[in-house]
Amino acid sequence: MIGFMYDKLNDFGTLSAAGDFPNTIGMGEASAERMTVDIKQPEGAITGGPVTLTIKGSDSEGGAYAVIVTSGSITLDMIKEGYGLPIPKTKYKFLRVAISGTFTGKVQAIINTYLGK
Repeated sequence: MIGFMYDKLNDFGTLSAAGDFPNTIGMGEASAERMTVDIKQPEGAITGGPVTLTIKGSDSEGGAYAVIVTSGSITLDMIKEGYGLPIPKTKYKFLRVAISGTFTGKVQAIINTYLGK
């Protein structure tokens, strides 16, 4: 079994209500293509849902952010099983993530750098 750690530099932060996660990730010359944005439950199970995850990008940190990809409905069972939204190839150097829907509890969004087999 392969183990991997999450890096704080890949963490979009946590939310307890719908909206933009607080952290923006500057990619520099790196690419997140083939990686995923995972939703975690940092303080125990959440209730409610389903929710929708949106990855947005911009050419500058303070610029306008455009939608790169949006998930379908993500159920709580999918989150418990380890949901990850694949990041497509993109030209943007700054990434943000937003979550919509109604839920109770805290969710965390983080880039999972594992590229698979």
